[in-house]
Amino acid sequence: MTRASFDALVTRLAKSPTTFSERELLAPSHWSLGEDARLREDMRFRETPWGRWMLAEDLVVNDAVYRWLHAERRSSVALDAALKRAGEVFGRRCVFCADDPRFVLRHDEVHLAASELSRQPVVEDNVGDLEKYRTHLPLHSLKAAAASEPAGEWGKRAQDQVIETLGWVRVSLPGRRLNDRMFIAAIEGHSMDDGKSGLVDGGYAVFELWPSGTKQNLSVLVRGAFSDPETGNYAVKKYVADQRDEEGRHNKVSLVSLNPNKERYPNIELQPEDDDDITVVAKVVQALATDDYERRPKAKRRVGRRNLTGDEQATRLGRRVASFFDGTAPEADDEGANTATSTGWQTRLVCLDIAAGGLQLEVGPLDGLPTFVKKLRVVGTEWDAFLLAANAKTRPTRASVRPGTGPWRWEAVGFEEEQDLGVQRLVLDALDVTTPTVFRVDADGVGQRIKSTTLALGQAYRLLLPPKVGDDLGAELDDGWRIWSLDLAAQLSPTTRQTLTALGLDVGEAWPRIEWALAPAAVWRTNARGESYPIFEAGTELLVNVGGVSVEEGDEAVLFLHGPAGTERLSLSSSGLVSLGAPAPGRWACALMHSQTSVQPASLLFEVAEDALEDVAASSSAVAHSGLASLEAAAPPGWPVTLRWRVFAAYEEMLATLYGNEDGTVPVDGVASVIEARAARTRIADLVVDFGELGRRVLPHDGRASLKQVRGQLTALWRQRSGLVQSRKGAWLQLRKPWFEPVTELFGYGLEEATLLADVEAPHDLTAWGLTVDERMMGSITRSPSRVLVLTTDLDAVLRDHRTWIDSACSAAKVRDAIITDGARWTTHRKGSQQLKQQVWSLDHAIGLGSIDEMLGDLAEGL
Repeated sequence: MTRASFDALVTRLAKSPTTFSERELLAPSHWSLGEDARLREDMRFRETPWGRWMLAEDLVVNDAVYRWLHAERRSSVALDAALKRAGEVFGRRCVFCADDPRFVLRHDEVHLAASELSRQPVVEDNVGDLEKYRTHLPLHSLKAAAASEPAGEWGKRAQDQVIETLGWVRVSLPGRRLNDRMFIAAIEGHSMDDGKSGLVDGGYAVFELWPSGTKQNLSVLVRGAFSDPETGNYAVKKYVADQRDEEGRHNKVSLVSLNPNKERYPNIELQPEDDDDITVVAKVVQALATDDYERRPKAKRRVGRRNLTGDEQATRLGRRVASFFDGTAPEADDEGANTATSTGWQTRLVCLDIAAGGLQLEVGPLDGLPTFVKKLRVVGTEWDAFLLAANAKTRPTRASVRPGTGPWRWEAVGFEEEQDLGVQRLVLDALDVTTPTVFRVDADGVGQRIKSTTLALGQAYRLLLPPKVGDDLGAELDDGWRIWSLDLAAQLSPTTRQTLTALGLDVGEAWPRIEWALAPAAVWRTNARGESYPIFEAGTELLVNVGGVSVEEGDEAVLFLHGPAGTERLSLSSSGLVSLGAPAPGRWACALMHSQTSVQPASLLFEVAEDALEDVAASSSAVAHSGLASLEAAAPPGWPVTLRWRVFAAYEEMLATLYGNEDGTVPVDGVASVIEARAARTRIADLVVDFGELGRRVLPHDGRASLKQVRGQLTALWRQRSGLVQSRKGAWLQLRKPWFEPVTELFGYGLEEATLLADVEAPHDLTAWGLTVDERMMGSITRSPSRVLVLTTDLDAVLRDHRTWIDSACSAAKVRDAIITDGARWTTHRKGSQQLKQQVWSLDHAIGLGSIDEMLGDLAEGL
């Protein structure tokens, strides 16, 4: 159906390269005359997805232009060129719809909207001579520019002779004429970011090489005999010098950081004799706003998919490194950043091991807290605690808290009525008393609170259980609350899975994980948010162990290494062990990324430094001259020192956090008994003394008893509990704690339920547990299965009739040998052996006849 009064509109649309709104078409000819006309009444017109109108026979070109710009990494195209190309491709007349929010139509050019553009510039390789230094400037790296030497004469090819050009970027600097000494470079670091200069990390600026005239109070690129914390022997700083003396020399030159945080970004003060060693390479002409240069489109993403191209991940990892080491706020879409600790001005709940204090309120660093505030008080329901404001201002600080005392609020002691101190932002809601609160344990052994109710295999968790939730799971806290520690790295039993389901929690797929392997760190430090990271000696080959990677058809997993040398994609190996090479000094990130966004990325942040051990040795110390109970430690006054007990590589238990005294000593007397108790019941372990940013000391503990000690302790234990053992045969669970655990510990084993034997059906009255051994290998403590402990009430019948079952138990536990016992008599069995005459040891006879050493030689490990 058509309307004759619309014929003129058809002619108008046929001549236009763009669409029209219905008002633009109908208001002059119909609506202004009071006629109620609609374009939908005429089949010659069609509405676009964005509410504008076109001829039904035409093709809207927006989606094609969008695809072309992304594919070619361009941000704009001339409208007539785009329509001509589309007409040749599709064989139809094409039009453009200007109301598409993905675009902006400006001066007959189609531009991608700002929301579609990244911060990265469009870099062109082939630029005509008429465009160079008129509409385009060369893109250099700051490092390359700082290393350049003047060529003496400046012409259009001068920069190409001095510095390798990365490409050319179209810029728009209204009111400023470009010249052949100008170039563009990305700003490195945060030292010049004062919120006004525009010199932000990852942003871009125009520089002019070898400026003439005074440099006083200019922002300049300087190379010299100094060391900037962010860039080394070159830096972008504000040049401030005193008046020259009679000989024309400065007595004081300061390279000033605009960032007001001088502790992190100090000024560089130069001595008069350094003046000759300073070269002002270039001056900052102008920081570029995002509208001042042509930008590349953001990488297109499919829903549920992660873009694994090197450029995008390089940008993300660069921001991740800056956020981790420099404390900058992460971008909203940055993955892997610890958003829970992105700012100190909030209260967080973390969950430590119950022996280390359990549930904790964590706050800090409170940058900007006035110095007159000396103490902070956190107030809950019938509960309060106090923290030193100086500690909370400079580092994350914790206070043990009873779970049921929320909500929690903070006060500045002595200034409770002050409303502008900011502490009201630290309010934290009470915990839900109907469901568990989930904490995922990080690499520091700290449980970080998460919202997800789906737990991932390969991770460790602590579940905070309210009263009447979870029955008697875990260890008891105050007021009926409990903490249940859960390690999903091991095989998950059906019972555990059912228990989690009853708590409203699911178990999902394994998440990728990266762990350091073989090469130990020289020291460990902590960043401003209290997160620890290792520092490796320069020249060390670094290796990581990659696990939990599940790649289905169409998926991809990539290991990225990002640092001062750029971003590199590393190949994954079937064994899981990947070499990072020997990275150069600097700050680095290693990240394992999966193409599915539902799979959490895993990352390791680390630093490589020259003489890392020497730098720390002068700042802190920890020694134990005659056993761990004699621990002595030294640290700067007020410095936090954390003690951790490491039984094996995958587990560290936090014992206490102490602070240096005024005389530089650390008050360890209060935890000596705790250390002594751990050492008494552990054969092999490490006491880790963590000095935060000053590194850590690892003091090894070897508690393996001598043969004489084992002989005496085993004899005393038998005489004390032989009656219990003989009267409770078959009641193995009742005998586990008082008898089998201490005996197997004297034999050199750890005793645990062998979950691998669940599928091996046991004959009547037989029970099997796993025996493990801890060993120190290449500086790390590993735990591995050693034997199977078979418990029976009839030792002779088992040796006669059930050797095949014992072989099956050994195979399931992946060991070769078993120890068989009824508690009083002991013997061994090797898988596959059918030996009829077997040495059976009676503990009572061995003690009486003095043959206990021979028995230990047959049964014990590592004596």
